[in-house]
Amino acid sequence: MSPIRLPRIQSMLMMSLLGLTIYFLIPTHVQADTVEDNVSQFIQDMVTKHQFSEEQLKVLIGSAKKKDSILNAFGKPATSKPWSFFKKLYVTNYRETEGVKFWKKNAATLARAEEKFGIPQEIITALIGIETNYGTYTGEFRILDAFYSLGFYGKRRNKYFLKEFEEFLLLSRENNISADSIKGSFAGAIGIAQFMPSSYREYAIDFDGDGMADLENNVDDAIGSASNYLKRHGWKRGESIVFPVSPQKPDGLSELTGKSKPNRTYGELKKMGIKEQFDLKDDTSVGLFELEGEAGVEYWMSLKNFYVITRYNPSNNYALAMVQLADKIKALRSAQ
Repeated sequence: MSPIRLPRIQSMLMMSLLGLTIYFLIPTHVQADTVEDNVSQFIQDMVTKHQFSEEQLKVLIGSAKKKDSILNAFGKPATSKPWSFFKKLYVTNYRETEGVKFWKKNAATLARAEEKFGIPQEIITALIGIETNYGTYTGEFRILDAFYSLGFYGKRRNKYFLKEFEEFLLLSRENNISADSIKGSFAGAIGIAQFMPSSYREYAIDFDGDGMADLENNVDDAIGSASNYLKRHGWKRGESIVFPVSPQKPDGLSELTGKSKPNRTYGELKKMGIKEQFDLKDDTSVGLFELEGEAGVEYWMSLKNFYVITRYNPSNNYALAMVQLADKIKALRSAQ
């Protein structure tokens, strides 16, 4: 399959998130008896908005298949499991050792990306390790089938997936590739860094200077594009990411926990009873969230960079696994 080509200017546009696993609940269920009408409306919208050929779209979408395996996978994402379960899946000795190999093999590119975007090399290594096992498994589902199934038959986020279907068709046309040939994740993510089509169009960059942004086959482009994504979502060079914390009194933090997005200050948390002292200014914005670990509830204090990781995938499990895997990869590489 020909690599996806993107004009350089498109890599500088802003857009809304990616992600590997999308799981926010939005009440936009499309009833089965309206699928034919919704498909017809989608085709007409593509013709009107983007001047697609109606006949060609009818043939293409007519070849799409509703896949129960896609619907089932989306209904039971791994990120919804308890942290103790998710951690065992992704923070493993295998991913750690393979991460060191990946880092060594791509050291020059990772160093160049860190210099340009400010994202630590171990973070990008861990991201690609979690997303696609360092590029060795990028998905087996036709993207066409993924968006057809989730957009027209899914029980939630239908509007989101139909929008990504639109972006996917535009991406295919812009790069002169067959929309029925691209494979990826059950949620429609593509390539080594698992970009959704909207992310691909907006954040993918040509990082090796060959004139194209190819996230399916080119590791350099995947490293640069993932770094570009995190940077443009607000990554702060050299700043901390997340800290474990504990209450001075049992359950003293439970009522304060929420999402990882920073919404209070470190000084406030100190007054509210965390034991630990960190090298942070009292006015530093932080979040506080809890996860279910093997030994019970774990409390974590998140900073802006942790929240940025959740813009790649909106799961605290995912973001914390990336940070912990990155730390292990970095320690192992330093020890060698």
